[in-house]
Amino acid sequence: MLQYTRTRHDTMNATAFNLDNAVRIYDERIAPLHARYLSEDNAGGKMRASMGDLYEDVAQAVIYAVDPSIVCKHNDYIMIESRGGKSYKKTQVDIHAYKDGELIFIVEGKTYLDSSMLDRACSEFDKIRRVYPGMPAAVFTGQDATDPDSAAWFADETDHAVFVVNQTKQRRSTAPIFETADPLDMMALQAFARWVDSCI
Repeated sequence: MLQYTRTRHDTMNATAFNLDNAVRIYDERIAPLHARYLSEDNAGGKMRASMGDLYEDVAQAVIYAVDPSIVCKHNDYIMIESRGGKSYKKTQVDIHAYKDGELIFIVEGKTYLDSSMLDRACSEFDKIRRVYPGMPAAVFTGQDATDPDSAAWFADETDHAVFVVNQTKQRRSTAPIFETADPLDMMALQAFARWVDSCI
């Protein structure tokens, strides 16, 4: 079975990071979506599609604020051997972060997180850890819609961190982010930045 052993990279231990670029990316994408939502009479489906990779982009900006030498890869498929050893499956999450050519952590980005999305993310984290044991993993999401019992089960089942980065933490389907233009929570962004720093 393919396996990888991590080594620790040295970095500065900063307690606060300049996250202005992450906020700028968010604000520049949310403002026109909000205006379009208001002008197109509740065109929710179009807005959801337009959200696209926003939270991946914000997470990546935070990562670069912590250490600009990190390389974030997308569609970076890893071949996972089946437990029986007879076949392989390609798997990946949204961000695979590399430093000096070495995978150091993985991040799944979501506009909002529900229980089925968390299930899938944890499943992918576990598969990737067959090749990269102990790989730090996080979910970076705007709002939370997970069932508390499910969230507790996955927290106990699979090692991962969850960062809910909008000020309004609980998702309401009747008040999506593109409608409310809900701002980012700087304390949550800083917490994610510290997590990134701890993985380096």
